Amino acid sequence: MGKKEVVRFKKVLHVRTVERDMARSELAERMAEEGAILGRINEVENMRDDAVASFCIPSGSAVSPQELWFARQSIDMMERKLANDRHELDTCRGKIEETKAELLTRHQNVQLMARYVGRLEEKADKALLDAEQKNLDDIVSMRFRRDARQGGAFA
Repeated sequence: MGKKEVVRFKKVLHVRTVERDMARSELAERMAEEGAILGRINEVENMRDDAVASFCIPSGSAVSPQELWFARQSIDMMERKLANDRHELDTCRGKIEETKAELLTRHQNVQLMARYVGRLEEKADKALLDAEQKNLDDIVSMRFRRDARQGGAFA
């Protein structure tokens, strides 16, 4: 295992890290979308509550059946809008859960790859140190043999 393999797996680690970051961004976008939907739901609920309150409170003057019908239609339209928004919220929350699961998987992949790259680096460093030590041993051995041939002491 050499430096080339470490470099190759560092590239894989980088790709997995980028994928994890993209999943994080996607999750943030989905959560922002959820917040926007909740805001719309609250707004429409307040409008509906006001409309229902004004529908139920007698105005003191005569109200035509047509005005009552229009008021009721308006309330029904708000109810349909709320139902659609709640359905959209449920869909959005399902996507959030899927994205969270995907992010967790990608994060685990990054952690696994980081540990593997760390082990590869340790092995590569150890192999380099072993090679350097072998070279030093060879040099010492050659000097020892040379000095032994010359009759001198090891210096």
